Amino acid sequence: MRFLSHNVSFSKPWLTSVIFVTVLYALVPASSGANILLARTSLFSMPSHYMGLSHVTQALIERGHHVTLLLMDKIGTKGFVPNSYSSNITYPNSKTDEQMKIINDFKATGAASMASMSLTEMLRDERLRLAWDMRTFGCFELFKHEGTLKRLKHADIDLVLTSPVVDACDAVIAAYLDVPFVVVLGVRRTPVWHEGAMGIPTPLSYVPFSFLLPQLSDQMSFIERLLNVVASNTVQPFFDYILAYRPIAQMQTMYGIRPDLSPRDFMARAALWLCHSTVALEYPRPTSPNWIDITGATIKDPKPLPKDLDEFVEGSKEHGFILFTLGSMTVSLNNQPLTDAISKVLSELPQRIIWRYIGPKPRYLGNNTLIVDWLPQRDLLAHPGARLLIYHGGAGGVHEAIHCGVPMLIMPLAGDQPVNAHLVAAKGLGLTLNLGDLDEEKFRQTVHEVLETRSYKENAMRASAIFRDRMASPLDRAVFWIEHVLKFGGDHLRLRAAEMGFIQLHSLDVIAFLIVVVVAWSYLSYVLLAACYRRLCKMKSHKAKTD
Repeated sequence: MRFLSHNVSFSKPWLTSVIFVTVLYALVPASSGANILLARTSLFSMPSHYMGLSHVTQALIERGHHVTLLLMDKIGTKGFVPNSYSSNITYPNSKTDEQMKIINDFKATGAASMASMSLTEMLRDERLRLAWDMRTFGCFELFKHEGTLKRLKHADIDLVLTSPVVDACDAVIAAYLDVPFVVVLGVRRTPVWHEGAMGIPTPLSYVPFSFLLPQLSDQMSFIERLLNVVASNTVQPFFDYILAYRPIAQMQTMYGIRPDLSPRDFMARAALWLCHSTVALEYPRPTSPNWIDITGATIKDPKPLPKDLDEFVEGSKEHGFILFTLGSMTVSLNNQPLTDAISKVLSELPQRIIWRYIGPKPRYLGNNTLIVDWLPQRDLLAHPGARLLIYHGGAGGVHEAIHCGVPMLIMPLAGDQPVNAHLVAAKGLGLTLNLGDLDEEKFRQTVHEVLETRSYKENAMRASAIFRDRMASPLDRAVFWIEHVLKFGGDHLRLRAAEMGFIQLHSLDVIAFLIVVVVAWSYLSYVLLAACYRRLCKMKSHKAKTD
């Protein structure tokens, strides 16, 4: 071997041993295998929520760890990538097949139809009640089944991985098993899992409360800051109690789970928060040592397109093509007149259109438009002919478009999508449309503006460069920090703010004490000075009388 000196011989036993150990170390995973539980208990979750999580577990399995998937019967594993779990534990689901069909239909079309409703219409819609019931059903079902709980106890779990949305069930499972847990989120915050749950500071002067006020930025006027403060201190505590703390307290009472913990403590025990959040899209804000950015962990190298799609996009020539999809679950706008109007506008464009759509054939479907029931979104966005992504605003697709430098037109439906749409527009990466008042002419004008205004493409390419500029791959970061917690625990990474009450956290007791001290000192000084003044006046008066 040329890199060895000419006077070194393999005949020496010590050198042979060194080389053997070095090669063995390179081939064997760096850490001993751990038993990791991948929890999939929520009926509310979409396939995209588990796509990012299963990419992480796939990498953990490659490192020699054993991943057990916990899921409720009749849910399925759509969204999980291949080889992302080693074994599974399935527990019973008391809902009938007919009820599950209603739930799945709601997840496929409910968000699109409700996006165009008024608040009054939405509150009257029975599907909203269905969504509410879906939040914690899977968790309560789990703790009803002692056999499943015994299997979990005997599985010798070392760590729980979870991708929660609007519940804290998996935090309860981790507390029940008395093991650390790691939260993997596709967005920076959800109505339950937000910075406050982790103790991360959120200065309301420049950190916007995004649930109800997606239009706020990090540069707010006085009125906007006022709204931000009011919403953060009224709506957020309400969400915390209704969506997380009350269900946790109910499970504690019903099943005797960790009575030594408060509902907030269940969530604050999270060892890590692995978050898909990038400064290429979002406003800068404080973080903590256990908050790790893994944006792009799901973005793989593009694969060649299927022959039919490849021929279609290559036929677009210099005009390129537009990708139109509403995510992994929503297959149509559930509004035929609007669908027809959109098809008419798309038929007029010189670009070719690839439209993921399932439903009645659009009335004005053009020869330039290809309707498909599935598409390789990542591979198409990576194609040099991609000119525009028309999308619902899910974080995964938005990050893929930024990675590829493709401008966007966002039509948000629900969840984090309005916030993502605002950020896309605020960063100049595209525009957003409201389905509630969308018509043919508005859609036509917006599409032409994004396609014909050069700045959107330039901003998208700059955001892509920022997105890609990092020291290590996001997936390597995720695996490194999970293994770090497996080795050392996560207590040394957590901010103590998560364990403090409001008064302690904001030092209100210290401020009150200092105010009392200042007032007392001022009053005492006043009394002493007044006494001295009276004494001097008395002495002066006495002296005058003597004279």
